[in-house]
Amino acid sequence: MTSRDVTVVIPTYNRPESLHRAVQSLFWQTARKTGFKVLVVDNSREATARFAFDALENQAPDTLHLTYLHAPEPGVANARNAAMDALTTPLVAFLDDDQTAPIHWLDGLIEAYARYQAAVTFGPVMTALPDGIHQHRAYFEHFFARDPGLDDGYIDKPWGCGNALLDTRQIPGAKPWFDARMNEVGGEDDVLFARIREGGGKFAWAENAPVYEHPLRQRLSLSYTLRRALAYGQGPCTMARKASPPRYGSLLMWMGIGTVKAAIHGTAWLALWVVRDPNRAFQLDKAIRGLGKVLFWKKMRFYGAATVRQTGPIVSASANQPRTGAAPAEPAAANH
Repeated sequence: MTSRDVTVVIPTYNRPESLHRAVQSLFWQTARKTGFKVLVVDNSREATARFAFDALENQAPDTLHLTYLHAPEPGVANARNAAMDALTTPLVAFLDDDQTAPIHWLDGLIEAYARYQAAVTFGPVMTALPDGIHQHRAYFEHFFARDPGLDDGYIDKPWGCGNALLDTRQIPGAKPWFDARMNEVGGEDDVLFARIREGGGKFAWAENAPVYEHPLRQRLSLSYTLRRALAYGQGPCTMARKASPPRYGSLLMWMGIGTVKAAIHGTAWLALWVVRDPNRAFQLDKAIRGLGKVLFWKKMRFYGAATVRQTGPIVSASANQPRTGAAPAEPAAANH
């Protein structure tokens, strides 16, 4: 397998500037010497990525084949499914529109795939924060990153679709592969990876294939990250509920674990908040993830129609300070 057997898919929604940065990073890939395909999936009804794509297509190296696909029905699963239906290569590498790829990224993924032949090969995600973010900076760098320090090889735990290489020939079952029920809440990749695992598929890690994540400034606040932490915490319970048949024993187990985690880490956060420890957000994050296992039924919407409904102005961070019981509100991140 070479890069000619790979399509790099970039789903995007109303972020033409981020998309431009992501696609341009592919122009410098060492794999461009052999050539590969790039598929941009525009998930906005208004096709807001079209202008940026046209400009990028004119700038692209001759060895890169850029394709634009409009998938107007909002939803992260819808966008990914549209991409999978349009594929003409056996391998697909997902790059988020808020990520950029160093020059050896695609070659690193392909080399790890050639060595381990896994159904899904994952790489690290490093956080690139803008200047001026001081409060909770270490926490934000950790939150948006995916760097478990693993060596190349097989892994037991699947990660997210961003910076992942999928061998479509090893995906069991019929299309659509991404669960449309997860369009607004995310986790559609978790459902797919669970199916791959149940079908005997393997996962691998590519240590030398990192990407950089560039979080939007409006996401650099605890009001955003703690909502995501709650959703991440719901993950094991969601998988137990959606299993066929549902695993109610596992659901109860995870609820018990979540209760304990929420109590332990919530108490630790409160103690650190009192002394204004700069790393207190790490404990609050863990407490909220525990709470997510208890509040598994609460839908947290981040994509699709939920995004479309977010038509109002961005609320200031101070107006969105999260609260835990009667404890004082944790201040949001400083964006100055």
